[in-house]
Amino acid sequence: MESDKRYFFEGLFIIVFTLAAALAFAWLAKTGHRDDVTYRIRFNESVSGMAVGDTVKFRGVDMGSVKAMAIDEADPRRVRVEVRLRKDAPVKTDTKASLKLKGITGAVFIELDGGSPNAQLLVAATSAGQVPEIPSEKSKLTTALDQLPAVVQKFSALEDKTARVLNDVGEVTQKVKENPSLLLRRPKQPPPEEKAPQPPKAP
Repeated sequence: MESDKRYFFEGLFIIVFTLAAALAFAWLAKTGHRDDVTYRIRFNESVSGMAVGDTVKFRGVDMGSVKAMAIDEADPRRVRVEVRLRKDAPVKTDTKASLKLKGITGAVFIELDGGSPNAQLLVAATSAGQVPEIPSEKSKLTTALDQLPAVVQKFSALEDKTARVLNDVGEVTQKVKENPSLLLRRPKQPPPEEKAPQPPKAP
């Protein structure tokens, strides 16, 4: 009987201790993110491959996470993304946001870059009550895809020129096969230039 009572109290102590540790961990996690700052980014391209909770990096360093994503109500061609960044994130008025590929899986993440030493902090430059907005720039992948039609067109033109050259070479080769003496002929020399008559010298 005494052993059963002891096991009961030991089990109760373990349960209470586990709950207290979980509550303390949740409180510390909430306190750690209390000073985070919310920023807004509008992308003029698809954000496919990114999800809420994904990491936001500043030149490769983790600075926060994606909080929400939605189509911009003012312009459905844009995507409005809200991120929460650490208070000490050096986001300035000339900081830019772009999408970058995460390996070869097709997933993307937000990369922040820029921010000159003399630039003002974006939070300080934003009016009270407004969400600081980080301007975005096209990702390298989107830029490459935009230039792809021009590259294909250049390759097509080069292919046409190559085909014409090969066709001319084929015609010459056929003529030589039909008349090998063409190889022994000397190229035609241009006619000599006639010299203009010089006026007589004065006595």
